[in-house]
Amino acid sequence: MNTTYVICAAVLLLMFVLYYLDRWNKSRGVSAQEPEQPGPAVPAGECCGKHAVCEKQKLAEARMRSAQYFDDEELDRFKGRGSGQYSDREIEEFRYVMYTMRQDEVREWMECLQAREIELPDELKEECYSMMNEIE
Repeated sequence: MNTTYVICAAVLLLMFVLYYLDRWNKSRGVSAQEPEQPGPAVPAGECCGKHAVCEKQKLAEARMRSAQYFDDEELDRFKGRGSGQYSDREIEEFRYVMYTMRQDEVREWMECLQAREIELPDELKEECYSMMNEIE
């Protein structure tokens, strides 16, 4: 019976000490929890390969590069137009250019369009991303 009282008293004393240590650490700004470990770092400019966002980010970086042409100079007249503002006939012009090039050139073509500030019509974006993903 005495042993039970001693164990209970020791447990209460330990809880009391831990409580005050926790409060003391919080007042000093020290957290009892360990800080979160950051995930694996992906070097700048490299894609993790797990998200479709990476493809879109690569295309966004293309604006920094110089423009290259794919026998599509006629598309320059669409510079500054929004991606949802094309007529069916204009969309077909983009589609014709896209399907007359080699499949491995589609990514470069999209980068070229972005560097020239030409937005791809909304109706063709998924087709374009599908073509780029097929060759990988």
